[in-house]
Amino acid sequence: MAIWRRRSHARNIEARLGALRSDFLALQKDIRGLAGAASDAASDVVHTTNRAAESALDSASEWTHDNIDSLQDSVRRQPLAAVILFMSAGALIGALLSRR
Repeated sequence: MAIWRRRSHARNIEARLGALRSDFLALQKDIRGLAGAASDAASDVVHTTNRAAESALDSASEWTHDNIDSLQDSVRRQPLAAVILFMSAGALIGALLSRR
């Protein structure tokens, strides 16, 4: 009777181990799928951000090109005011960057 119980117990353990192995394989497959989906989502975000940055750069470049003549005219008409303005802007940027 004791031998039969041991064999039955061993079969039960083997069945549990088999179920555990199949669960681990399923979990591994699910994790691979999640990793692939996360990679795809991150790739989409990078592409969207890249397009937005390119658009912003194009807009800034266009605005600069459109307004450079106006800026040059203003500096030629009022050179002292332009120097004071740019020195103030430089001091402000320097103060902001040197803060810790």
